[in-house]
Amino acid sequence: MKEGDAIASVGGDGRCAAAPNVDVRFMPDQDFPSAAKAMATGPSSSGAASERRGRSALPHFIYGDIIQFVDFVTISLNAVLVSYIYHIEVLIADFDYQLYASAGIIGATGLTALLRRDGCYDFERLLSSSRGIPAILTRWAMVLLGLIAFAFTLKISGVYSRIWLFTWAASTIVILAGVRVAASAYLRREAKAGGVFGRRVALIGAKDTCEAFQSQLNDGGLGVTVVDAFSIDDAGESCGHNLFADEVRSIVKLARDGAVDDVLIAPRNMDRETMRRLINQLSDLPVSVAVLSSVHWLDHRGGEVIRIGGAPALRLYRRPLEGWGSFVKTLEDRILGTLIFIAASPILVACAIALMIQGGGPILFVQQRHGFNHEVFRIYKFRTMTVAEDGDSVTQATRNDARVTKVGAFLRKWSLDELPQLINVLKGEMSLVGPRPHALAHNDAYARTVVNYSGRHKVKPGITGWAQVNGYRGETSENEHMAMRVKYDLEYIDNWSLWFDFKIIALTVSAVLFPRNAY
Repeated sequence: MKEGDAIASVGGDGRCAAAPNVDVRFMPDQDFPSAAKAMATGPSSSGAASERRGRSALPHFIYGDIIQFVDFVTISLNAVLVSYIYHIEVLIADFDYQLYASAGIIGATGLTALLRRDGCYDFERLLSSSRGIPAILTRWAMVLLGLIAFAFTLKISGVYSRIWLFTWAASTIVILAGVRVAASAYLRREAKAGGVFGRRVALIGAKDTCEAFQSQLNDGGLGVTVVDAFSIDDAGESCGHNLFADEVRSIVKLARDGAVDDVLIAPRNMDRETMRRLINQLSDLPVSVAVLSSVHWLDHRGGEVIRIGGAPALRLYRRPLEGWGSFVKTLEDRILGTLIFIAASPILVACAIALMIQGGGPILFVQQRHGFNHEVFRIYKFRTMTVAEDGDSVTQATRNDARVTKVGAFLRKWSLDELPQLINVLKGEMSLVGPRPHALAHNDAYARTVVNYSGRHKVKPGITGWAQVNGYRGETSENEHMAMRVKYDLEYIDNWSLWFDFKIIALTVSAVLFPRNAY
């Protein structure tokens, strides 16, 4: 077996078709082989063994520690460097470098602590610079606000130059962003090439779990290679404690030769005693041994391992807007919503006057919608149609719909009919950004036919959303279209951040100026 060989499929007999050179057989009359016995059978060539032992995976957390150290030193030194250039080269004046070094160290400590707390130095997060840079921006802004408040409280703000502060803040962002891009590129290259950050795993367990694990690696398991896989199919249910001797012997041999870094057990219908004996046989190997959960757990991409009362648990869904998220989201809606409402007031008045001149009904269209936690609220929109349906049967607007008025067509094209929902935002019934709410009749129908549709109600609905800026707006006559909306909505809920909201708002402005599917 050569390093880098990976499973390609699972055979119809229940064995993973991963290792053509390994004879994987069911041995009902044998017990687990001991590690010593496994080492004594079928020794590999000394050259291959030496090569394997010479390559060991570097723990992923070390890379995060290195980046954290680089961040700390960069922020601290940059504070002194900027102050030196400003005072010596520009002002040509002496300065107390210790003051600026102290500010740099405090800022560096605050930022790296926040990034560490929020998992931004985790290996998987460092693989993507597009996720790391926004995290730095938001947390660096928090640190700077804290430093400014601290300086005002101690009445030492006058000691520091404002030009220095802005230059230090901006240049630090640029440098840290560059560090993230370079680190991400290096890490991805090394992991993809099977370098020190690559991980080689061996699987033993149920074939459907093997397939699910391999599928996740194909979708995004950069740097992880399945060296060997041994499937325990349903035949194991009737075997008692008679186990797969050849499979365990092969895994022990791979681990002793240094060919794998992790052994993953994927049990199914394995009783406690059988599981205990398997773990005991693997416990003395110089590799990491872990247990995969069921195939249903692997199919759920958003899960994570947590501890509740000291006991480990597999969390499928995270409480949305945890920690400060709910407070920050509310603050965003109230402050930004008020500012947008004030700025849009002339447009609101103009739209209302146009609808009054047109006549034919009220200015506002009011309809019941499901909000946070399925609570029903009354949404406000400018009336754009000759009907005002709000019952068990609501017909969606279609392209060239005869019910849309002339003024209404203009309002709908430029999404101006949505502006009264700012009132819902200020009332706390909606957010600026979130899953779009639908009429009660449509909501009930989609909840029965679209998987995970009701998960959209874990947060407040929004005037705009991640699905809308990705082109999924307007009519939803097909379940496939709605399923894509739900996919984007749930992705937004699982990955919410203040930066994410600002990004969606910016994209919404672009979508309004260059409308698509607006009718």
